Amino acid sequence: MLIDNNSLFALTEFRKIWKSDIIESEVTEIKDFLQDSPLLVETLSLRNSSLAIIDLKSMTYLCCIGDTVPICGWDKQRFLDGGVGFFLSKMLPADLEGFRQMSEITTNHVRSLSDEAMKSFKSFIDLQFVGQDGNVNRVLHEGVSLKRDSDGNISFMLALISNITNLKRDNRQHLRLSNASQNLIFEINNIDNSCRQLERLSDRELQIARLTGKKLTSEEIAKALFISVHTVNTHRQNMLRKLDMTDTMELLNFLTSYQLI
Repeated sequence: MLIDNNSLFALTEFRKIWKSDIIESEVTEIKDFLQDSPLLVETLSLRNSSLAIIDLKSMTYLCCIGDTVPICGWDKQRFLDGGVGFFLSKMLPADLEGFRQMSEITTNHVRSLSDEAMKSFKSFIDLQFVGQDGNVNRVLHEGVSLKRDSDGNISFMLALISNITNLKRDNRQHLRLSNASQNLIFEINNIDNSCRQLERLSDRELQIARLTGKKLTSEEIAKALFISVHTVNTHRQNMLRKLDMTDTMELLNFLTSYQLI
């Protein structure tokens, strides 16, 4: 089932969330920001990613670089022609509601940040798309602000999308908001539409996750960090509990996708 632009969470709803009706777009400032260079296209292809600049006033894509078909099942020209409205119309209904909630959280968070904090701000949101062939792809949408207006709203966003279909569990979406001093993670339950902020992982836990990702055993990690094997395993269990993951592989996939390690 697809959502059209006359639905409850249509384009006008997201205009309100992103405060885009009060943004003055200055397209000329970023018109030549990205060039469709062979090197950039090759790099994006290797990462199974695509890059775009979004004008949140007009809800349009100013440019789109890379092949979007293997990522979300639609050619990039469809996004350039249809804008954000097309993007929203191809989401699964449950994920569209989750995206609405996460957009509200992101907008409120961004407005609270200083210009200095915005220099290192990133947002990560995952969502599911129904492709032209009917297949469903899960996409990770990573966004950074190129420009804000005087009220602190993002006016131009640089977005990187990647296919993470094989890395995520169904019925849940996640949002990560980060800058130099903050790292917030939220989880949306797509069954009951509840949203909760997850516990923060400690520096030690992330350190152990990085070493685990390098295929070190608990014994090797314990020796490297001068702690006991029991402590290593306790940290690993705490990470699974905090992020509600079923096993270490799911945990590492999540942490890697959301660039926590």
